[in-house]
Amino acid sequence: MKTDKASYRNRGGIIQRITTAYKRLRYFTAAGDDLVIKRSAEFRMVKHAVLKVGSGVTIQDEAFFQLTMPEPKVFIGNNTVIGRRNIITAKNRISIGSDVLIGSDVQIIDHSHGMRRDMPIRLQKADIGFVEIGDDVWIGAGAKILMNVKIGNGAVIGANSVVLTDIPEYGIAVGSPARVVKYRE
Repeated sequence: MKTDKASYRNRGGIIQRITTAYKRLRYFTAAGDDLVIKRSAEFRMVKHAVLKVGSGVTIQDEAFFQLTMPEPKVFIGNNTVIGRRNIITAKNRISIGSDVLIGSDVQIIDHSHGMRRDMPIRLQKADIGFVEIGDDVWIGAGAKILMNVKIGNGAVIGANSVVLTDIPEYGIAVGSPARVVKYRE
């Protein structure tokens, strides 16, 4: 019985290593050591997209990366966890620092739809910006990080918050729209 359980765990480890190796070669421009990419993580990218991650990065189940026109770049630092069912959508640049913890169901988006009145929204070009997330940041489950936002080092974003403006270093922000309610001590 012990042999069967050990064999099963070992097979799971081998499958995980093969999955990570395949996705690393197929989708990543550069990746450090100890990268883990779960089997159901999905990547949709234009050929010239840049996706670079540091060492010790984990991309959990059903995370979805969409890097699309015109010049998409995503940079992720060391020891960062991209949570389950995260959606990261870049048309320009998203940078996520080191030691960042991102809960499940988080969306990070560096663009938005045009909203002029003289033409249907679906026909308008996207407004394109950026997202910068510092080091040692914790983003709670279900949060939305929208374009042209900088989140400072050590900040905490509460669950289900919608970040529309910059969050300072060590700020704890909650709500929709997210507002700083206190600072980490």
